[in-house]
Amino acid sequence: DCHSTPPTHRRAAEPPTHRRASRDSMPFVLFLALLASATAAPTTKGRRANEQPKVRLVVTGETNVARTTRGARASNRVAQMAAWGGNVTMTIRAAHNTFTVVEVADPNEARLFKEQAERSGLRVEEDQRRYPGPSVATRTQPLAKETPWGIERVYNGAVPNASFFPSAVTHPLCIIDSGYLLTHPDLPSDATAADPLQAPAGTMYFGGDLCNHGTHVAGTIAAIGGDGEGVVGVFPGAPGLKIVKVFGEAGQLDDPPGWPNEACGWTYASELVDAVQRCVDSGAKIVSMSLGGGGPSSTERDAFQTFFDDGILIVAAAGNGGSSSYSYPASYPSVMSVAATDSSDAKASFSQFNDEVDIAAPGVDVVSTVGPPSDPGYDSYDGTSMAAPHVSGLAMVLWNKYPSYTNAEVRTALEGGAEDLGEPGRDNEFGHGLANYQGAEMRLGAPSAPPSPPAPPPPSLPSCPLGDVCATGPCLITDGGSCATSPDFPNLYPTDEGCTIYGLPPVGLDVIAFDVEDYYDCPDHLTVNGVKYCGTSGPAGVVPSDGTMTWVSDDGVTVSGWKVCWAAPSPSLPPPLPPPSLPPLAPCPLGDVCTTGPCLITDGGSCATSPDFPNLYPTDEGCTIYGLPPVG
Repeated sequence: DCHSTPPTHRRAAEPPTHRRASRDSMPFVLFLALLASATAAPTTKGRRANEQPKVRLVVTGETNVARTTRGARASNRVAQMAAWGGNVTMTIRAAHNTFTVVEVADPNEARLFKEQAERSGLRVEEDQRRYPGPSVATRTQPLAKETPWGIERVYNGAVPNASFFPSAVTHPLCIIDSGYLLTHPDLPSDATAADPLQAPAGTMYFGGDLCNHGTHVAGTIAAIGGDGEGVVGVFPGAPGLKIVKVFGEAGQLDDPPGWPNEACGWTYASELVDAVQRCVDSGAKIVSMSLGGGGPSSTERDAFQTFFDDGILIVAAAGNGGSSSYSYPASYPSVMSVAATDSSDAKASFSQFNDEVDIAAPGVDVVSTVGPPSDPGYDSYDGTSMAAPHVSGLAMVLWNKYPSYTNAEVRTALEGGAEDLGEPGRDNEFGHGLANYQGAEMRLGAPSAPPSPPAPPPPSLPSCPLGDVCATGPCLITDGGSCATSPDFPNLYPTDEGCTIYGLPPVGLDVIAFDVEDYYDCPDHLTVNGVKYCGTSGPAGVVPSDGTMTWVSDDGVTVSGWKVCWAAPSPSLPPPLPPPSLPPLAPCPLGDVCTTGPCLITDGGSCATSPDFPNLYPTDEGCTIYGLPPVG
């Protein structure tokens, strides 16, 4: 995804799609890998550029077989895969899934293997190759500390001073590329391997970079400021970088120095899935990938979506083919696809353009850090590989200054705060526009939009006689005032008309017929209590709280319309008469209980009875017992 000027177009660089590792299960494919002497957590390797690979397949499915059968069925599966012509090379647990990588000799054997595996309930697809961009460039040595034009551009012309940047990070960034020249004086020395197997003694040591590609990307993100030499990055001296090396295995160089070299040819999509999982396991929240390839993969797509759903922000190069073709995994929806611009804010000639481009950033004549270790220096590269780290670097600054936001909110802020280029609004060449820190920060921290002013009151309706229902416009009141219909019902209602039915009683509506154009947002609709009704579902049983219904039709399709009725409200009953007032009670001695009328006080003043109790009480009589104590 990078090259010198003029650009050498190779297959578009794109990021991989990965899934979080599942630590609580051991599917049968793990046994396949073990029996094939492959590690369950592979170290990714760069392939030689001139190597003719066997056909690699990724197998998924039956993820609980190994654990539930205690190995017996898994062993059978190993034998079956061998019988199908497959050689298991590794098993990868990532993004809550397990993937088994199988090699077969040629496409014909791949077809036979896939047929037999799919008959056994497994899913099989080709393991797509992913490439870095070529990196031939003219070596340059800044005379003093230089701020590359692209860094200034994404900060509106001036990089903030050192106090602006967080001194510690809660949302680390992980670079997946060809390594990181840890001894370069202009790069932070605290970067660490996200993959613990990429130690100094190994051929995939993260701290070396035979290809220079990853080191150049890292300098754009994090080159140290304030040291008086070299260049400065988007986040100068960014702390806590995580690195996964997928290109540039040591010991594979047997050609003269320069590009292409055999160590920097390609890696595989499955190994990128594993690399992203390494980033996640190391604590990274942002993943930056300046790489890719033209073949989509459902394994990649699903894995990247899982990572994004788990809170990871993923940034990738859109590709250098100069066409509208898609580059993966940048073109998956869960990934920010970054196009490249030049110093005039024009689209770089090599930059991919399609409906998956999300944002643009500087990608022409980008000066940044390179090796070799014996003579570290600086080169100027072109490519969407150079544009992507501008965006991932901005994301690292923004998210660590505002750590309470989510990955989705940070992505939305970066896109919404971009400087619009090209056609107004989002377009296929620049996406949402040129990445801009100030715009993203304003979008992320912008106060909520002020509430909309209250809607103006509807025009006053003509007076309607008490007890009647009336209508404005062409709607009709029918059935003796107990129903209303759309204009011309049951024939097609006219276009561009409306009416209000008012004076409705507070009773549930009875929908006799309802057939209204049913399309997005109900262009034709009957509104009751602020709810629009269209299609064939009218406001049955709804009580019009304000006594109105409103009808509107647009200038499009018309159908037969509606008829809605209501029952007359029940006549109100007169209020009950108040009880007759009783004569005032005579004084009762303190502590006594007294009575008026024929009721009797008995049992020494502790009981009362009806008149003549226990005989029949007389008619048309009454009494009041009073002075009762406050007891049950």
